[in-house]
Amino acid sequence: MSRNSQVGQDGQPLLSICIPTYNRRELIVRLLNDLLRNQGSFEIRVHDDGSSDGTAEPLSRLQDTRLHVTSSANQGRANALAEAVAGATGKFIMLFDDDDELFPQGLSQVLADCARSLPSGVAGYVYHLSDDAGMRLGDGFPTTKSNFLQLRNDFGVRGDKKEVVLTDLLKPIVMESRTLGRRVPTSLYWGTIALKHDVICRNVEIGRKHYEKDGMSDKIGRLKRGNPGPLVALYRTHASGFRRGRFRSLVAAARAILALAYHYAKMVSSRAAGRR
Repeated sequence: MSRNSQVGQDGQPLLSICIPTYNRRELIVRLLNDLLRNQGSFEIRVHDDGSSDGTAEPLSRLQDTRLHVTSSANQGRANALAEAVAGATGKFIMLFDDDDELFPQGLSQVLADCARSLPSGVAGYVYHLSDDAGMRLGDGFPTTKSNFLQLRNDFGVRGDKKEVVLTDLLKPIVMESRTLGRRVPTSLYWGTIALKHDVICRNVEIGRKHYEKDGMSDKIGRLKRGNPGPLVALYRTHASGFRRGRFRSLVAAARAILALAYHYAKMVSSRAAGRR
């Protein structure tokens, strides 16, 4: 019942699609079935973060050599993502949400890019996602090569995007960041990479972003307010990026410094309250 995995010349997959999941049985099974219908040099790494809805049983029935599933007690998205990434063997990693969709032609585009040689100083690629109405999310890229900090702070590019970056660069960042809290914004990973590396910008939509009710996006404000540590790291990265010349906007730098001070004060206050 297994399908043969197409791999690179050295036996390494071009792409590892890493997916954390929690109590999304129907969504994750649907996503995996859709992905596994495609051929190509990719693997899928799923980590089940202690689901209580019976997720493990249907996942165990998906027999495909490209699919690797791990599980643990519930520890939060940051740890689940790190567990999925830990086993990745692909040349590149794409982080993916269990309630989103990857178009077949989008996967083909990504794999074609992953097979290309990257210029020096380039970490990978960034693409667009569309919404449920089929419209591009956020702004287009005004340049063919940039970095994540510059795209946000100098060019004002907004909206959910999809990043595909070299595994050797991303894996240690994700693994180290898991200690910051249960939820770590993925923008921290991309900002950290941007301190030294650029990405190639592709103005194509490779998938669709679904915003499920009671999902992570729906809870983002509350999660941020109760989890200042990762935000301190995020805005510290922005401040460092400005000092290194990775973006030039004084306004954006000032906002990052103010946000850093605010969330740092929240973190100190929270720690002090915990010691009482």
